[in-house]
Amino acid sequence: MRAALGASRARLIRQALVESSVLGGIGVAVGAATAWMLVSLARTVFPEQMLLQTLNPLDLDARALAATSAAGVVATLASGLLPAWLGTRVDTGDSLRVVDRGNTEARLARLLTRGLLVVEVAFASTLLIGATLLTRSFVKLARAERGLVTSGVTTMFLSLGPSTQNDPAARLALTRTLEEELRQLPGARQVAWSYGVPPGGGMTSFGDWIPDALPERAVNLVLDRYVVSPEFFTLYEIPILKGRMFTSADSFTDVIVSQRLAAILWGDADPIGHTFRFIKESFHVIGVARDIHLPAIDTRLDRPQFYHPYKTASTTPMVSIRCDRGCPDVAVIRHRLALTHPTVRVQTAKLVSDDYAKELAQPRVSAAVAGTFAVIAMIATAGGLFSVLSYAVSRRRREFGVRTALGASRSQIRRVVLRDGIVVTVSGLMVGAVLAAWLARALASVEYGVTPGDPATWFIVLAVLGLTTLAACWIPASTAARCDPLVLLREE
Repeated sequence: MRAALGASRARLIRQALVESSVLGGIGVAVGAATAWMLVSLARTVFPEQMLLQTLNPLDLDARALAATSAAGVVATLASGLLPAWLGTRVDTGDSLRVVDRGNTEARLARLLTRGLLVVEVAFASTLLIGATLLTRSFVKLARAERGLVTSGVTTMFLSLGPSTQNDPAARLALTRTLEEELRQLPGARQVAWSYGVPPGGGMTSFGDWIPDALPERAVNLVLDRYVVSPEFFTLYEIPILKGRMFTSADSFTDVIVSQRLAAILWGDADPIGHTFRFIKESFHVIGVARDIHLPAIDTRLDRPQFYHPYKTASTTPMVSIRCDRGCPDVAVIRHRLALTHPTVRVQTAKLVSDDYAKELAQPRVSAAVAGTFAVIAMIATAGGLFSVLSYAVSRRRREFGVRTALGASRSQIRRVVLRDGIVVTVSGLMVGAVLAAWLARALASVEYGVTPGDPATWFIVLAVLGLTTLAACWIPASTAARCDPLVLLREE
């Protein structure tokens, strides 16, 4: 009608761009507000230490707003210019005919909208596959077996001071005094001395380890070596599976090995009584302990280990304290030691569970961010499918009226619309499967315990997309099924 009244093509395109710019501006504002809400939610949900390690700084600054505004301008131009250009190509006479109100979509417009929906579904399925893989990887990592119990365990790295540096007897007496004082803490159950505590490990040694098996062979390994008191195993609930615990008669070369190390060096043979060499050192096995693990994305961090007896206190020992709920926190313990022993300096004090939580920080944030993007993509896909099908139904009202007048049932009309949405979804899933397979392989280096072709992941994605598609298509399909043929045909 505007063209018939003399409006030029440039004026019509300018009007369409103004309208799309208003909608785009509203979209950018809503997007910025949503981002602010998500950032605030992340600050509330995630611990501050985790945010500092992963998403530091987590804030909406001028650069972020500039990037979103630029993306909004590009999206506005892309979504407004092409429809405006197509709209100016319509025939003025045909568009003013009443009968055209019930006509179907133009072929070009139909191909364009369906193509965009296919791309939207493809990207949504790709993001959902990636988010599901990362989420399942995080869950497996959080539930992985550690081989020890760390809840309620506090560790401290002490410096005994210069006065005991050249006096082993003074160091030993001081550590015994400290141990007695730590045992008197409210809620303290067990105290153990060591050099090295999980999950940071102790002394890391790598090279050729030679067992006393025949034929003699060298095994190249990276191992964690701990120097521990006998209470260490009880405190961390690490059982001795074979052999015996350390006694006061044992020397530094009498060791307890882990299951993995025993299996690597001697296979199925009983390792008790055997020896193995490393460079110029020789070690005698007196026991086998259960493996302890460090579940991590980098599997090289999860190494076999063995233990030396803690015979003489070093100048920088580590002490582990298992407490009940009534035990004072780390800051209080540090303060009490500073008051009673001014020369003893607590270099580090922390909960062992916090160290394990650090290994989960990056996978947790990655899963959360990917999941957020996947949910947004799913909502956009459902909204796009719903709006396009609703528009298509409004354009095909006359067609549905004719079908109903010729005997088509409501279920048949509903199936016509549902089939349209299902075709778009299946096409998008086929394209998305290729992109998702590429993405899954790219994410293999940051996954734990899942594979790119994990069937559970693909089943979850297909189920979610299927339900989303059905929900998005059902209302337009029901609307089409309720078309009254008498009202529609009377418009002729």
